Amino acid sequence: MRRHPSAEQKAAATERRARFTELANRIAALTDDERAALVARVGAIVTCEGRALSTHNSCLVFAQLPTASMVGGFRQWLAHGRRIQRGERGLMIWVPTSRKDATTPVVTESQPANEGRADGGQRAGFVMGTVFDISQTEAVDSQSAPVAAAKAA
Repeated sequence: MRRHPSAEQKAAATERRARFTELANRIAALTDDERAALVARVGAIVTCEGRALSTHNSCLVFAQLPTASMVGGFRQWLAHGRRIQRGERGLMIWVPTSRKDATTPVVTESQPANEGRADGGQRAGFVMGTVFDISQTEAVDSQSAPVAAAKAA
């Protein structure tokens, strides 16, 4: 059963999206050289899986938490034996996505899905995602780790 957000929760989400949009616009207004200089000055941010964030996402994270070093999503941290500390606020970044285009042709044996489309029927885009810095997490004790990992799956 899906829970429906209250009016206060909807208002808070709208305010959070507006703050993120304003922040993303400020970062986008920087030149590529300014963004690269910022990342070079403070160091790259990596995910808990070892991948470096893009320059743009690194700048977004630095603007929200200047001491950030390693980030991951809620389930990523659980999979790595850590949980988010109570009361911590997530950091917003752009997460790449792909989704089926509404105009994607139906696949038949006589006509392959990728025919006539350079992208194979997929449209790329970005959505707002939430990550947490390692400083916002704590180690899961060894007895509850299997339970937390099972809940994340």
